[in-house]
Amino acid sequence: MDTKLRALKVQELKEILSKASIPPGNAKKQDLINKILANPPAIDVFHTLHPPKNSKPVPPPDHDDLLAPPEEVDWTVEVSIPVESASPPKKSEQPPPSPAPTAPAPPTLVLSEEDKRKARAARFGTTYVEPIQQQPKKATGENFDKLKARAERFGTVPSATKVRGKRTAPVENVDPEEQERRRKRAERFGLPLSGKA
Repeated sequence: MDTKLRALKVQELKEILSKASIPPGNAKKQDLINKILANPPAIDVFHTLHPPKNSKPVPPPDHDDLLAPPEEVDWTVEVSIPVESASPPKKSEQPPPSPAPTAPAPPTLVLSEEDKRKARAARFGTTYVEPIQQQPKKATGENFDKLKARAERFGTVPSATKVRGKRTAPVENVDPEEQERRRKRAERFGLPLSGKA
C-alpha cells in the first residue's frame, strides 16, 4: 500500500486527506503518506478513489494483531508435496543429435599490399588511387656545376666522386712544423703515427 501511495502525486495525496477531513497542511510527500497510513478514514477514502484491481475489498482491520496468521489460509488441511527419488534421470532412447555439417572454410588468400588497398577502397566505397612512385632526383648539368663549385670553395669532395657507405675524413693541408709536433706527441704518448704526415 505504501508503494501505491508513493506512486500518487502530492496533489492527489492532499485530496485524499481533505476528503477524510484531515488538514493536509504544507507537508512533504512522505509526511502526507504517513498521515494517510496513520488515519483509517484516509485509508478508506484512498480505497474508494483507487480500488485495488482483481482483488477482494479489504475490510478495515478489527484488531491490530501483526503476528496472527492470515485468515485465508486453512491450516487444518495437510498438503503433501510429492518428492522425487534421487536416482539419476533415465537416458532417452534417442541418439544425441549429430552436429550440423559445416561448410569448409574458404581458403585464405594471401593478398599483396596493393590488393589489400583495393579491397579496402571497395569496402568503404571510395576510389583507389595508386601511390606515386618518387624517382630519385638526377643532378642536372647546372646543379652539378653548382655542387662542384661549392665543393671547391669549402674544400670538400664533390658528391659525384664520393663513395657510398663509409665516410672518409677530409684531406688536411698541414705545414711541416705541425707534422713534426704531431710526430713527437705520438712518440711521447705511444700513439700510432698516422700515415697522413
